[in-house]
Amino acid sequence: MTRVLAVLLLLTSCSALASDSWPDGKELSGRLKTLADNDRATLHEIGYSAAGQKMRLLEIAPENKAKDGPAVLVIGNAEGDLPLASLTAVELGAAVLAAPEGAVAGSVRWYIVAMTSPDGLDRYFARPRQEGGFNASPVDEDNDGLEGEDPAEDLDKDGLITWMLVEDPAGQWTLDESGLPMKADAARGLPGRYRREIEGHDNDGDGRFNEDPPGGVTISRNFPHGFKPWTERGGRWPGDQPESRAILEFSFAHPDIALVLVLGRANNLQTVPEAATPEDLSTMVKVGWRMARSLGLRSGAEYPLSAVLAAVDERGARANLTPALVRSKLHLKPQTNPPAEDLVWWQALADQYQAFLVEHRLDAPRLKAPAVPPGSPASWAYFQFGVPAVAVDLWTLPSPVDTATVDSTMVAPAAGPVPDPELVILQRRTTETQHAGWRPWTLVTLPDGTAALVGGPEPGARTTPSAYAAETRARALQPFFLDLPTWIPRLEMAPLAITDRGEGLLEVEATIINRGKLPYPTTMGGITRRPLPLVVTLGGGEPLQDPARRVVGTLPAGGAVTLRWLVRGQKAGDISVTASAPSLGTITVKGGQR
Repeated sequence: MTRVLAVLLLLTSCSALASDSWPDGKELSGRLKTLADNDRATLHEIGYSAAGQKMRLLEIAPENKAKDGPAVLVIGNAEGDLPLASLTAVELGAAVLAAPEGAVAGSVRWYIVAMTSPDGLDRYFARPRQEGGFNASPVDEDNDGLEGEDPAEDLDKDGLITWMLVEDPAGQWTLDESGLPMKADAARGLPGRYRREIEGHDNDGDGRFNEDPPGGVTISRNFPHGFKPWTERGGRWPGDQPESRAILEFSFAHPDIALVLVLGRANNLQTVPEAATPEDLSTMVKVGWRMARSLGLRSGAEYPLSAVLAAVDERGARANLTPALVRSKLHLKPQTNPPAEDLVWWQALADQYQAFLVEHRLDAPRLKAPAVPPGSPASWAYFQFGVPAVAVDLWTLPSPVDTATVDSTMVAPAAGPVPDPELVILQRRTTETQHAGWRPWTLVTLPDGTAALVGGPEPGARTTPSAYAAETRARALQPFFLDLPTWIPRLEMAPLAITDRGEGLLEVEATIINRGKLPYPTTMGGITRRPLPLVVTLGGGEPLQDPARRVVGTLPAGGAVTLRWLVRGQKAGDISVTASAPSLGTITVKGGQR
């Protein structure tokens, strides 16, 4: 099937989407299969979920069908309960295939995982619907030796698992005049009236409600960097879930990945992280023998950090040592913030993102996306896999221009506790626009005769918009995503400069150029040493000084590196120079070529 026909089929299926429902995992899988009919696309099965569902990855080759060169990995909906993220990933695949010939999107390879947590996506569509996109791995949340023995129940039969306020004079919650829950404050005349629970019964009789539902682990919290052990939803150890392990194994098997795009709940372009705190330069550090030999220092001796960095400035380039790499080797501390050098391009990319939102009128006030969480795929990709990682959320609740000045009709009393602003916005939005999202309170009676109120925010209402504009929202950021490959380092080489030095000697000068907006590698990539280095090899001549095979430590963004050899007794036309790295591709220039 031709590219045009495949894309038209997909767009037709999108336009037929019912206005009141999101496409589920089965429908999205069907769309991926349609895209795979294109001669540039291949659908792979890279693993299975905890429930045994296939994890599908759509590979889209570059227009020139080159087997090497940079690739973009797209990780969609690792949270599981964000159908908009999965739909956006599928739409991105369609947009790549439909891009005009010669567009930058067609110059790289794409690896798209639209449903990183298939179990979590299924859970979103299950009835009764409830919060959380965790997978089907059994987890003993209450540590009683049993798993999934106290699930939630739909007491008011509305097809949703919402909040439950159980009457309890020792409770910490009360309701304001509009029915919004807020924390009690006896000192301000607001005594507690309720205990907040999840809708359902105390099935196991331990005094707690619905504390151990069936499943599972949230995949967006199961990646190695910053992993938090002993949490209910993060997993037992990093990468212990089949879904995250499949992503990790695929990534390490594909060193051509030059950039990772994470579509989920967090956004590291809306709020750029702070730079790592610089160390005290007077700190005394001990230098190991290998680094000491490279820097001309004494092995095992202690030096002020300033002296070591001065040695790096003088001799580090020859040994491919950068200040950031030396700092990491000397201190061996986990990196939790980006090096300052990387924030230069990070902020520039964030500025481009913000300008795109303004240009396309997507900058309406909305609630801020949460920070990248511990164990996230974006943190792992940047801090450990060593490539730039862009995390973008796709929707949050619309916000008043200034949430700090919410008027008195939205909260009460003004001088005391106030409801969560998200709940205020959600209730008003439901009342004024008829969008689903807030359920009125319904009185129910629990088996022991206790009265309780069931209602409040609908599951997913704070993270997923109504489905009536699903395709519009899924396509809104596509031009920005399609432009991301312009940031990837782009390898070029100038014509060789070959000079006859007499007596059968030739001087060969090769200039390696980076046309991208990012250095290769980034400073963090240099610290992790994850991206394989750029190797430049001289062919067709016998070098007299430097080896024929040279490693380029850093290729600056929009800059160049020049290498020189002195070669014995060859003709200029016999000389060649090859530059190669998996995520850059390979380029060869021969003597005499222009």
